[in-house]
Amino acid sequence: MFRRWFALILFISTMSIAACGNGVELNDLGITTATGVDRQNGNWNISYQIIVPPASGTNGSSTGGSQAAVTTFSSQGKTIREAIAKSSLENPKKLYFAHTNVLLIGDDAAKYGISEIMDDYYRNIDARESVKIIIADGKARDYLNKLVPPEKQPGRALSEILERNKERGSFYPVMNLHEVALKITSDSGVAGIPIVTLKGQDASKLESIDIFKQTSTSSHLRLDGLSVFFKDKEIGNLNETESKGISWLTDGVDRTNLSYTGVKGEVNSFLVRKASVKVIPIKSGSHYTVQVSAKVDAELDESTALKDIVNTQIVDELQIQAEQIIRKEIMDGWNASQRLHVDMLGIANKIHQRHPKDWKVLKNNWSEELAHMDININVAVTLRRVGLLQDSFNRLLETNSEGEY
Repeated sequence: MFRRWFALILFISTMSIAACGNGVELNDLGITTATGVDRQNGNWNISYQIIVPPASGTNGSSTGGSQAAVTTFSSQGKTIREAIAKSSLENPKKLYFAHTNVLLIGDDAAKYGISEIMDDYYRNIDARESVKIIIADGKARDYLNKLVPPEKQPGRALSEILERNKERGSFYPVMNLHEVALKITSDSGVAGIPIVTLKGQDASKLESIDIFKQTSTSSHLRLDGLSVFFKDKEIGNLNETESKGISWLTDGVDRTNLSYTGVKGEVNSFLVRKASVKVIPIKSGSHYTVQVSAKVDAELDESTALKDIVNTQIVDELQIQAEQIIRKEIMDGWNASQRLHVDMLGIANKIHQRHPKDWKVLKNNWSEELAHMDININVAVTLRRVGLLQDSFNRLLETNSEGEY
């Protein structure tokens, strides 16, 4: 029995030693939390935001609070892989991309084209095609140098900003590299990627850990715009309102807020809890019309109206108000798509699937077909609840003041 246990322990020990021989120690890895890609003088400029492990004092206590949680550096090359290889000339760590939260693409690189970036991610196993993509309003490197309080790791903070935007407002889509690749290689060939920009003054202060000692900052990073790609190149931008309309048209609204202002200045705010939008191309003669059907569940979460909110007729009026807002947002998105002469709704994909013979005829003149295409919008909002307060607070004040003096 003892011999068997001794042999088993010896075997496990031997295998462990053999496994460690080809492994990489954790201390030797440079774990990247964000990667930036820029074009500069005909070369690729790749920037890396690497996590800095907390330092330990001589007594074993952590001194990580006195140092930045990340460090950033760049390397250049004619190809992306050459640039990554040249990172070894100044970085002592082996770059590890499996935990990269976001990929920032600089404005010049976006206009040049992202096909080489796509090829690199799909061809090599050390990077994930599920990484989120953001377009930088300027150079990607400049944004990797900026901290995003209160988060210590800016790459993860940008990733979370994307997620919160999706959960709370649906202003911009959360796009990973694989989703972008699927969209730009489809029949429509169009993808929208959020843009991050720098707002405020004294942006250089965001590069110092002293920013964490302040209760507010004079500058900050913010999602502001949607970069539109046709195939692999950026061809234009949409503003926040137009991007929200595209979110409706692509059934990308999970939860959002609608604001309505009446003729007398009264304000109603609606919280969209659930939305289902179907976009169907309908053949009419030799052309197609886009039929949009939106079913939305919402609730009233703010009001200054001096009306009986729980009255059935008033509830119907509130639903109509919400429908008008959604219809306008959808039209803003549609007009933006028409302005750029691109198919951001993926209509081409649907025609190809349902009417492949028609698509063979239309695909050669698709931009012209889009320009002449009409849209019909049908929105149905169901107001599930009006909140805990049955009357607006303004109406309560007016009612209580009637008996005074």
